[in-house]
Amino acid sequence: MISLDDMMVFVKVVEKQSFTQAAESLGLGKARVSQIVTKLESNLGTRLLHRTTRSISLTDAGARYYEKCLLVKDIAHEANEEVQNSEQLPSGTLRISTPSTALINLMSEFVAMHPQIKLDIIESDSYSNLIESRCDIALRASSTLEDSSLYAVKLGYFTDMICATPEYLSRFRKVESVEDLAKMDWISHHIVHGEKQLILTNSHGEQTRLPHAPRVQVRTSASVKGFVLNHLGFAIVPSFMVYKELVTGELVRVLPTEHDLKIPIYAVYQEKALMPARVRALLDFLKNKQGEFS
Repeated sequence: MISLDDMMVFVKVVEKQSFTQAAESLGLGKARVSQIVTKLESNLGTRLLHRTTRSISLTDAGARYYEKCLLVKDIAHEANEEVQNSEQLPSGTLRISTPSTALINLMSEFVAMHPQIKLDIIESDSYSNLIESRCDIALRASSTLEDSSLYAVKLGYFTDMICATPEYLSRFRKVESVEDLAKMDWISHHIVHGEKQLILTNSHGEQTRLPHAPRVQVRTSASVKGFVLNHLGFAIVPSFMVYKELVTGELVRVLPTEHDLKIPIYAVYQEKALMPARVRALLDFLKNKQGEFS
């Protein structure tokens, strides 16, 4: 029988990268810590650590086991935390993966409602693995969700649109067709749009593909927006990222009939036997806010 204590000793060894330092941290002898890890490997029937006189490193099996041990550690901590909190108030740290700027307003409202909750937000325009990144919830914009092991709540839709500044557009006599875009500078998001082809989708789902090399290529939505606001070109951007600038007139929408793509946005999470109160509170909050992304 493998005990939770033995698993946590293994976690500490990995964290400290040293049997000696792990032993000191746990208040145990180095020999005892080594014995626990060896027994753990024997019970599991596989080696978890590569050992040399100067260093230790995880085997492939050890890396997978370490990730699972961290999940067990989190669940145990959350169970103790919730039982000890007689009022069952949501508390602790929420780790969230989200595209740049997408959740700022909603999460500000959520935090104001739950003063015991802290946020650790990973802003990324690429999809992160919830288990590997140890995220509680990820915000994902996609027409399809590939990982069937995850659960999802549809929050609404946003509009993918072409935008530019009035100053930049004033350099051109007219912008009336897709072909006119070929004469303009494209600020491209490498992760989202690739390199040499502009793909536009109208409200009927019909696509137009235009060979076009970007003038500036970046890897975050914030950078795309920054270059566009500096009058360097046009970009395809999500509506939630430029809502304020469209209202103030800093940006204007270009060829709305040629590109009017509606994309679902989801809150994605792992179903847990012991879902922390803070995660449940956020999911309930987001469900009540369905449609505010539209």
